[in-house]
Amino acid sequence: MKKNIVLVTVLAVFFTIAMTTGCKKNSSPAAPASTNTPNYTQTYMALFTHTNSPTFTMTATITKTIFVTSTPTSTVTPTFTPTSTATNSPVPVAYTGLAPVPGGTFTQTDGINSFSHSISAFQIGEYQVTYDLWYTVRIWAIGNGYTFQNSGTEGYNGTIGAAPTTAKYQPVTAINWRDIIVWCNAYSQKTGLTSVYYSDSGFTTPIKSSISGSYGGVINTTAGSFDNPYVNWSANGYRLPTEGEYQCAASYKDGSNWTPNNYASGATDTVSDIPATEVVAWCHSNCDNTQAVGGKTPNTLGIYDMSGNVWEWCWDWYGTYPATESANYTGPASGSSRVIRGGSYSDAANYMQVGYRYYDSPYDTGSNSGFRIARTN
Repeated sequence: MKKNIVLVTVLAVFFTIAMTTGCKKNSSPAAPASTNTPNYTQTYMALFTHTNSPTFTMTATITKTIFVTSTPTSTVTPTFTPTSTATNSPVPVAYTGLAPVPGGTFTQTDGINSFSHSISAFQIGEYQVTYDLWYTVRIWAIGNGYTFQNSGTEGYNGTIGAAPTTAKYQPVTAINWRDIIVWCNAYSQKTGLTSVYYSDSGFTTPIKSSISGSYGGVINTTAGSFDNPYVNWSANGYRLPTEGEYQCAASYKDGSNWTPNNYASGATDTVSDIPATEVVAWCHSNCDNTQAVGGKTPNTLGIYDMSGNVWEWCWDWYGTYPATESANYTGPASGSSRVIRGGSYSDAANYMQVGYRYYDSPYDTGSNSGFRIARTN
């Protein structure tokens, strides 16, 4: 858009100076001649005092008349882009990396029931989501139309919703499954990715609220609700891993060999070998509180804390496994609880095994449960 041209003409400058000794006066450049009718007149008064020998006082009265000529060159209708729209906005916090998981066919098990599961390649968080990352995205989200039932804490001892402290790299806890899917949508929008969870089958309205309302202790079975969202599995945004993806990432060795179901992720022996388990997992035998992420030895894929520290929410409803081989299985169509995996700092080593699954209601929170993110390739 071309700016208007403004011509300024100073017609006269008058100085009245009273002094007892000589001094140099300020001067203005001569103004070009103009025949325009003046729009307004401005008068400036200034008093200068200079202490020297001899002393003097100078009073200057400046009168200038300004002519304004404006010639518009075009008519412009301004357009506005909301500042909340994200275009690959970086998140300047640590422990946000994603590990590629090649996928493959393995035996998914809970230690009792099992089935052959073929998983496509995907990405999963190298670390459990820290409170620092959670807080950074949540504060942005609140300013961009998102609302949360729970604000989260720094691990076990944090203050709900408080600014991060020296414990900011502990996993976020005291959030529920609903909070997580809303947060994932916000993280996707903030970083310029396509959201995964929607309230409509056409994938036009991402879910932006986890406020319980009348569903604080019951499941909202309505299609498109925060308990039963429409899922765009092909979207490139952030989401929860499925239970199958979680066990795949926790067990992967080389695509042909997989960690046995009674080992902790990355361990060299079964969970009965406490020292071997403690190398890779924070559990009841080696700590009594949540710990900063990444403090133990990672598994084969370079993923940390897939056993121990905090339980991790998965996408799937808790239910019976399929009776036959499945590909990219996402769990039962409905249920009353969601799967959690991995064990926590408050659990015995036996709960660290990659073949152990548990469950919780999507509206529940706990000081020993958090999550990690995943993305579809």
